[in-house]
Amino acid sequence: MKALSAFCSLAAVTGCLSASAQTTLPAANEWQFEFVPYLWLAGIRSDLKLGPLPGNTLTVNSKGILEALDFGAMGTLEARKGPWGGWLDVQYVKLGVSNQVAGGLLGGYNVKFEQTIATLAGFYRVVEGPVAVDVLGGVRYVDADTRVDISPSLRGLGGQLQEKAGSTNGIVGVRAIVPVGDKWSLLGYLDVGEGGSTSTWQAIAGASYQYSPVTSFKLGYRYLDYKRDDALLNKAAMGGLYFGAGFKF
Repeated sequence: MKALSAFCSLAAVTGCLSASAQTTLPAANEWQFEFVPYLWLAGIRSDLKLGPLPGNTLTVNSKGILEALDFGAMGTLEARKGPWGGWLDVQYVKLGVSNQVAGGLLGGYNVKFEQTIATLAGFYRVVEGPVAVDVLGGVRYVDADTRVDISPSLRGLGGQLQEKAGSTNGIVGVRAIVPVGDKWSLLGYLDVGEGGSTSTWQAIAGASYQYSPVTSFKLGYRYLDYKRDDALLNKAAMGGLYFGAGFKF
């Protein structure tokens, strides 16, 4: 049901935007915009610092985001004028992951967390074609609200830990777009970021199909790694397939 709900939500947004899209694009010397709602089917691996509880870390795994997803919203807005441009990418997910050891006889844990990741970046096109290359710089904000409930029988001691933490990183990166025929193009993207006690990096390999002058369909693989030394959510890695639809105006 979670998967069906997510697919239906994306389809509804896509249908509404398709109906309102313009049939012509602005001139190249005018501002051009593209909005991309998408769904990222990411597997999740998180390392949690247990603080006063026995042991150092607890590793939480999810094969895919849909099996753990309570709610999610994801989208990108990009603007461009000539060689200059920028984008805002925002994703919000509310997840729940549980695990029982030996059928619960040896305890278990229940993890609930809400995570918001927002990336704001500007770019400059250093190579226009046939392969387009953009260099970029910006900031990434990660906010995580994490709660861990540990069963009393796990290692002889139970408890509850909860923390809300946010951090901001500066990022630099590069993006390459390679046309393949009249309709298809390939995307390669990499960024890295540092700030205080946190670090992030992200890589994307994808493809885009230009269905019409104003509408495209996108798919690929995306991986994001996040580390923070002084937080309950010590490390989080998300990787998996994504797909979405782009609407230019």
